[in-house]
Amino acid sequence: MRRNCDASVGECDDFGRLEPKPTTKNSRLRRAQADPEPRFPPETAVYGRRRRTRLDYHGQVTTQTRPSPPLYFNHGGCSFTTTSTLDAVVKQLRLEQALGNSVADLTSSADRSRVYTLAAQALSADAANIALTDSHTTGWAKALQTISLNAGDVILTSRSEWGGNLSALQKLAQRHGSSVVVIPTAADGSVCLKSLATLMNKSVKLISVSWIGSNGGHVEPVAEIGQLARAHGVPFFLDASQVVGQLPVDVKHIGCDVLTTPGRKWLRGPKGTGFMYLRPEYLAKCQVTAQADKGLDSSTPLTVKHFEASSASAPLQMGLLAALVQLEQVGVEAVQKQILTRSQYLWERLKGIPGVNCICPVAPQHGLVAFNVVGQAATAVRQKLMDIGIEVAANQAAFTPLDMHERQLDAVVRASPHACTTTDEIDQLIGAVRLISQRRG
Repeated sequence: MRRNCDASVGECDDFGRLEPKPTTKNSRLRRAQADPEPRFPPETAVYGRRRRTRLDYHGQVTTQTRPSPPLYFNHGGCSFTTTSTLDAVVKQLRLEQALGNSVADLTSSADRSRVYTLAAQALSADAANIALTDSHTTGWAKALQTISLNAGDVILTSRSEWGGNLSALQKLAQRHGSSVVVIPTAADGSVCLKSLATLMNKSVKLISVSWIGSNGGHVEPVAEIGQLARAHGVPFFLDASQVVGQLPVDVKHIGCDVLTTPGRKWLRGPKGTGFMYLRPEYLAKCQVTAQADKGLDSSTPLTVKHFEASSASAPLQMGLLAALVQLEQVGVEAVQKQILTRSQYLWERLKGIPGVNCICPVAPQHGLVAFNVVGQAATAVRQKLMDIGIEVAANQAAFTPLDMHERQLDAVVRASPHACTTTDEIDQLIGAVRLISQRRG
């Protein structure tokens, strides 16, 4: 029997809707067949070695089987796409097969231009300030090419900075005789704004922050960081990989110069997609220090097109468009509410299991729930869960090295439910963790 995510309002169903608890095993299927226009835009993404019934965008019931773990809790690593997203990718591939790449690109160019519009809408930005990428890493690395350093210059970063970002920052600083300084933290591990204000001086050339650390910790005060950055004229790069698609974003309010995100995580877009925002005032004044991917002369005026690949995948972009359309239809606030309902439900119950330590001491304000089982390695716990068909992540220290070092952790188990995660799936994960904690070794 499933338990309610929120008993006062009803049952959380597969599609993020709240409805009365079903009275029979097949009642939800009958309801799905009788409800051609569900209140929460449904999807047919199917995962698992068992058969699952889902609603597609037209309200029709489909049943599919795929060779992935049946219970999926790694949306923060790479979510599965909806069937509408998959269909969009396949449709464009078939168009390319029938017409050839060039004609197919022209045929779908109007639709693909909507990607910029909807990506901008997801960030509360203007479409003219959006560049399409194949990942967070590609966009962020190209943005880093615009930073000029000299000996003695300083880059400020957060304790929760993504390991890949941190490594690139350290290498850049080392080449120029500069340094990377970690901003002191508040009690919860987030950036201490008072300390940041103290550090601001003419030697600071960049502030780089990961909005939410991948190990499931705190949410950084990005708007306040942006305010300080703007007041001192310091570029502010924001890694929003764990934010876009699950939390509202307003780049104009934040005041960041660069924001990057992949499409494969909370947006549930195809792997190999992403986009970035570049503040126009930043582009107007920054200098290019390396040739862009398109081979344009670095002396030419910098535009968002410098940050795009010379040859992008139209099928993947059409898939990203489908994912962004779904986000627009649902509304990010609705998605946020459903994700928080699930992650906090999971956190509360994990916290009550003897021998399980939740990394975040307070209820998470996002979809990442990190924990460890006393006496067992995170990789071993993940494998035991995988053996019974439950997929979670085991995040190593290298993912967020500064924060993990401070917490004296070498790895964590991370579960990340999405709006499509059901209550009974969460209960099965909780039950499995309880058994693992009781069976040491």
